[in-house]
Amino acid sequence: MECPAVNVRTASAGNAQPAAARFDRKFIEDHQLIERYLENKLPYKGARDLENWCRAHPEYLDELKLSERAHATLKLLDASGQPQDLTEPPPPWWKTTYFSIGLGVVAVLSLMAFWTVVGKYMLLRGELEDTRTLMQQGTLVQPATQNNLRVSPDRAPGMDRARIVVTRSAPELVDLHIDMSYTKLMQFRMIVDKRDQGRALILENLLKDSNGELQLTFNTTGLSAGIYTARIEALPPRGEPIPEGWLILDVR
Repeated sequence: MECPAVNVRTASAGNAQPAAARFDRKFIEDHQLIERYLENKLPYKGARDLENWCRAHPEYLDELKLSERAHATLKLLDASGQPQDLTEPPPPWWKTTYFSIGLGVVAVLSLMAFWTVVGKYMLLRGELEDTRTLMQQGTLVQPATQNNLRVSPDRAPGMDRARIVVTRSAPELVDLHIDMSYTKLMQFRMIVDKRDQGRALILENLLKDSNGELQLTFNTTGLSAGIYTARIEALPPRGEPIPEGWLILDVR
């Protein structure tokens, strides 16, 4: 009748877990935890457990006189020419305040540069659209008025008395009559040069009408602003062209 009881006790003893080691003075001294801690040889958990126990039992460190030993150690190191710097180690450069400020400045400058580029992009895009529209529609503007002008060209170059003034700001269709009645030739050509730039156009095979005039019609918006000099050459049936007249076209 007693055997089952013995068996139960035996089974219970077999299933029992070993008791955890007690962390106390004896355990610390037996395993030399203080010495190993000072030599930085304790694992992380062991070091934290020792620190927690010492925080709860500060009198133990007083009994070991660690503060006096530490002070004597520092004096000895100082006497040997190896003073120890006990201040907090400087933080790495990426954790300093100056780095944060510099990073903020760089971010602001980058944002400003980004918006500047975006602004230039939008401006260039608008100019490109305007250019495309100008290429498709041309530079001419529908004239609001029509004007008849008459001029008698100079008989020699450099006189600059025969001058026509037109403006691009008010689109106008100009019907220009050039008096060539002083010559008997009937066929002419006109060579137009823009001052300080180069040749603008050549009009060939111009014929006088019954009034002895060369008639030209043009839109003032078709010319860019500037001074144009026009030379009128008569085209005889044979031989070289003969300069017969000069005039100035002032486009404003």
